[in-house]
Amino acid sequence: MPILGARAHDYRGSSPEELFGNISGDGFGAIQLAFPKSFGVAYPIPESFLEETAAALEKHCLHLAVVGCYIDPALPDKEMTRAQVEKFISALPAAKALGAGCVGTETTNFLKAGGDRKKALPILIDSVKRMAEAAEKTGVDIGIEPVYDHVMHTVEETLDVIEKVGSQRVKVIWDAVNVLSLETAHDQPGFFRMCYEAFKGKLVAMHLKDFTFDANGKKPSAPLFEGQLNVEALLSLVRQEERLPILREEALPARSRQEIAAIREILKK
Repeated sequence: MPILGARAHDYRGSSPEELFGNISGDGFGAIQLAFPKSFGVAYPIPESFLEETAAALEKHCLHLAVVGCYIDPALPDKEMTRAQVEKFISALPAAKALGAGCVGTETTNFLKAGGDRKKALPILIDSVKRMAEAAEKTGVDIGIEPVYDHVMHTVEETLDVIEKVGSQRVKVIWDAVNVLSLETAHDQPGFFRMCYEAFKGKLVAMHLKDFTFDANGKKPSAPLFEGQLNVEALLSLVRQEERLPILREEALPARSRQEIAAIREILKK
């Protein structure tokens, strides 16, 4: 069965001990941790803080599924893109030291990339190649996440990027809501199955959140099970994925225990 986790910065806690205790206390067994967002600590992480983090993870029986280092790897400006890639690479040693499943990032918003995917995709591929080279040397996987309004916005583009990079260290973080569009939302079960079959064997983590389409086709968040996401159709695909981290994004801690119970019921079916 998959392992349920939470995005750490959706919880409060001034130290790894306090934060991880709150998350595990609600019943989660894994986390996605972006050190700057949770603790205001920039990459590379000081050795003393890594030791404190490792001790708290072990104490609270939490698997570090994703070290979050969200960058813009497909900007038109070469120097800015290079700086973003170096930032990502600086997070790899922390992931290695803590036994993390991957270091994760999205790509770059379509408009920030100049509004031209044909020009931005080669920049993205070059960036991911450099990230993958560093990941191979470090011995860490990287997780890239497709997002509908970003440079890498479809299943096909994601597979194309992975193929052109050509590294076994490049995996996929699948956020079903982030890939969903007005055009694909009418058949969520079919669309999700297509995504899963394409990403199967490459999945390093999943994100789970809910949404509602607004009048402009945007997807503001909604409490889980209260929006338009077909949660059962999505989760039914991954029931047999042993220890795949399903990470609750935009969690409301007061609802976490209730949500975990409902998710587990779906996964048991």
